[in-house]
Amino acid sequence: MVNKTTPRIAVITPYYKESLETLEQCHKSVRAQSEEALHVIVADGHAQQPINQWFAHHIQLPMSHNDIGSTPRLIGSYHAIGLGVETITFLDADNWYAPNHLATAFEAMRKMEADVVTTGRMLCRLDGSEMGPCPQIDPDNFIDTNCMMLSKNAFSQLHHWVLMPKYGHLIGDRIMLHHLKNAALRRIHLDQQSVYYRCSKEGNYKLMGEPIPEGVQKRPNYEKSFRSWEEDGFPPLI
Repeated sequence: MVNKTTPRIAVITPYYKESLETLEQCHKSVRAQSEEALHVIVADGHAQQPINQWFAHHIQLPMSHNDIGSTPRLIGSYHAIGLGVETITFLDADNWYAPNHLATAFEAMRKMEADVVTTGRMLCRLDGSEMGPCPQIDPDNFIDTNCMMLSKNAFSQLHHWVLMPKYGHLIGDRIMLHHLKNAALRRIHLDQQSVYYRCSKEGNYKLMGEPIPEGVQKRPNYEKSFRSWEEDGFPPLI
C-alpha cells in the first residue's frame, strides 16, 4: 500500500531473513509515530509477501548483496528522495522507535538548522526488556545507523553506503559518521534513548554485564575491519 501524499520523513528498513513478527514490531513503531513518516521496507533477496499489504513501500530486490543492508539502505533512500521527502532515517528490522522519536529529532533539526541529528539508543534483551542505554554512543566517534536523521544537505553522502570497501560494511555506521563529519555538515546530538535494539550478538550482553543468552551470534571481528580501513590509508575510526 502507498501514501497518497509524501510525508516529510522517510524511514528506510532493510531486511534479510528476519521473521515477519520482528518486521511487524519495527513497522508498527513507525506507524505509531506522532510525526507521519513514509516507511520504505527493502527486501534484500528474501521478500516476505504479506508486507505488500502493509501501509509501506515494499521494494523487493531479487538477490542478497551480502553487505549487512548497505545496498538496500541506499536504494530505499533514493526511492524516497525521488518522491520528495525532506529527511531520511534508518531503522533496521530488529530495532524500533519510541513514539516521539521522529517528531523530536525533526523539530530539533528545524530549530537548530541542523543537517544531521543523532540520538542515543536503548539496548534490549531478546524478549524486548531493557538492559540500559548503549554506553558506546558518542556523537564524534560512534552513532548507530538507526540513530541518524539526515536532511537534504546530507543526501549527497548517502552513496557511501555502497561505495565503502567490502570489509567496511561491518563497521558501516562508523564509516558513514566519518563521511558526515568530513562533509562539514552541521550536526547536533540529542541525549535521548528513543531507538530500541533487540540485541542478537553476544558482545552487547558482555558490554552490559549481562548473562549471554543461548542462540545469540558470536561477536564479529570488528578489529579486522578497522585495521583494513587504516591500511587503506584512512584515518582511525576508534
